[in-house]
Amino acid sequence: MSPAATRRLPGLIVLTLGITASVLAHRLPAQTGFGLGPAFLPFWTGLLLAACGLWLCVRLDENAEVSWPGYHGMARAGVGFVILLFYTLALEPLGYLLSTAGFLVGGMLLLEPKRPLWALFLGIASASFLILIFRIWLRVPLPGGLVGW
Repeated sequence: MSPAATRRLPGLIVLTLGITASVLAHRLPAQTGFGLGPAFLPFWTGLLLAACGLWLCVRLDENAEVSWPGYHGMARAGVGFVILLFYTLALEPLGYLLSTAGFLVGGMLLLEPKRPLWALFLGIASASFLILIFRIWLRVPLPGGLVGW
């Protein structure tokens, strides 16, 4: 496969995923009795993905080297996938607040392991801010889990 095709293939995949998400989001209700409906996030996320995929396809970067990550990069990607898997499994029993804080702290420690206190602070603060946005402002019912809210 040519280097240009190798650079454009991920863009085509992301573009296709974005368009698919936006099209499938139209099957969901746009609004519900408690605020924005379930179509809001997948539709706009799909448009953002499609824009990123389109940018990857059309960018003019002839000098870009395409290389596969080494063992360390693949291991970090695998750990990121495991953290995401644990997040989805912990969402119902632990609730949105605790599981999201744990996910964010774990992700930040994966990206910047030298600042654990900063990751802990930002993870808890971000999860609390997301609770305010989704539960109070958008009135989205979220799993309560151990804390009950």
